[in-house]
Amino acid sequence: MEKSELLEESTGGPKCCAGGISSPTGCYACKRYIIVALLFFGMVIVNAQRVNIGVTVIEFLEKTPDTNSENCTSNICNLNWSPQMVGFLHAVFYIGIFVSQIPFGYLVTVFASHRLFGGCVLCTCLLNLFIPISISTPALSYGFTCFIRLMQGLIEGVLYPSCYDVLRIWSLPEEKSRMGSTVLTGAYIGPTIGMVVSGLLTDYCGWAYVFYVHGLAGVVWFCFWAFLAYERPSVHPTISADERTLIETRQGEAALIYEHDKVPWIAIFTSLPVYALVICNFARSFVYYMLLTNQPSYLYFLEFTIAENGLYSSLPYAVMALFCIFSGMVADFMMSRPRFTHTFVRKLFTSVGYGAEAVFFFALALTEDRYLAVVFLTLGVGLSGIAIAGWQINHLDLAPRYAGILVAITMTFGTLAGVFNPLIVAAMTREQTLANWHNVFWLTGCVMTGAAIFYLVFGSGDRQTWATPKPPPQQVISKGDPLAAKPYGVFSAQYSRPHSVKEETKADKPETVDSTSDDMEDPSEVDSTEFNGNAPEYNTATTKRRKSGTSRERRET
Repeated sequence: MEKSELLEESTGGPKCCAGGISSPTGCYACKRYIIVALLFFGMVIVNAQRVNIGVTVIEFLEKTPDTNSENCTSNICNLNWSPQMVGFLHAVFYIGIFVSQIPFGYLVTVFASHRLFGGCVLCTCLLNLFIPISISTPALSYGFTCFIRLMQGLIEGVLYPSCYDVLRIWSLPEEKSRMGSTVLTGAYIGPTIGMVVSGLLTDYCGWAYVFYVHGLAGVVWFCFWAFLAYERPSVHPTISADERTLIETRQGEAALIYEHDKVPWIAIFTSLPVYALVICNFARSFVYYMLLTNQPSYLYFLEFTIAENGLYSSLPYAVMALFCIFSGMVADFMMSRPRFTHTFVRKLFTSVGYGAEAVFFFALALTEDRYLAVVFLTLGVGLSGIAIAGWQINHLDLAPRYAGILVAITMTFGTLAGVFNPLIVAAMTREQTLANWHNVFWLTGCVMTGAAIFYLVFGSGDRQTWATPKPPPQQVISKGDPLAAKPYGVFSAQYSRPHSVKEETKADKPETVDSTSDDMEDPSEVDSTEFNGNAPEYNTATTKRRKSGTSRERRET
């Protein structure tokens, strides 16, 4: 009888929560879905506040000094920022992310990823509350605002590595595409919400409220995260035994924690499938950061109002969110069929998503109609959401245990696009002409085409050989010794001993004792051996020996 059937029969209830989880009273909220929902909203908040500067900067550039105004906070009086200064303000944020991502990616393997994710969202949102004060204070203004943006970038370097690690721990292998796509949808729907809210607040309430609303939203989110999120199923106080068993069993070896587990850095940096992800991330970041920081300026150049600007800027991300969720479900369905390999599915979704985006950016570079430009921009960015179920979930395929490190590496190179793209676009559009904007779109289409070709050639959906830890001396941390796992002592191995593995008894293998030996080992004092799947992984055992007398003394006794 299958595992899910046993669970259903033992609980007497219907199947629910995907995978056979049930309860006597019916369905209950699966903890892994709660974690995914909180991850989604966390990504929405952080990425929504990233567009705050991009939307309000229009006010900074267009407002003329108003010496008669007493309310400098709402009128931006005496604030003269050039487009180059604004470009550097965007770039310094991504410099912070670039510097911190790989170090934070390693820390994810040392400390609890859910704590790092929650701390990231809280700290960056608190800093967001200080930006209006910095801009409104003449003695601080531009310099201190750049410092705040740099600190936000340094903190947000842990956002994606910790997010992927939480996903690795809480998702089932057959659900990772749709669960990952759902969470990453928050990263793309965030700018949608951020642009709409920022545009409305700037128009009707004043630019400062843009930063206050997003900052306080992050504080409220953290209150829910602190009480509902836990590091892994084995330490969750209210998770059902059925769901915990389901997660641990389906994840298998990937759920185990190893002491002294070394990251295979050389193998990672010499892997072509990893470089395929690096190229895709760079291309994705090139488009994402270009639109995030310059799309409002482009639409303003097309003579849309601030309110229209916020609405039309949000449309591409709204369409993209729909394709993200849809592609994740379709990808999981295809990979559940034997005829489709993981590699084929990942390459299919990546090439379709990136290819469609490149085509519409080329079309955007040929149009002069402003409404047609909005249509092309919306379709191009929206269809690129299909690629999320391709290369972006691919980190969890190549090396589930090191997914946080992989995404830190790929995001680091992707962040280079965030550092240089605002400066490149600012230089190319120094003179605000339609021809200059068309040149930006030609460049963007070529970048996306090159990334799609590279991934088709070198991408892979198979787990890499270096992704599985080697045999001893690495040790599995047992359930009975959770304090040995991490510094703060909350880790324990998620693993249930397979029923097919039988422990060896004395009847199976008789023992032979040499009565003439001076030292004799007491079997009762030797720890039993635990097995990890097919390969034995031994717990740290302390073998005690006792001194016995000589053989003559034992005979006399």
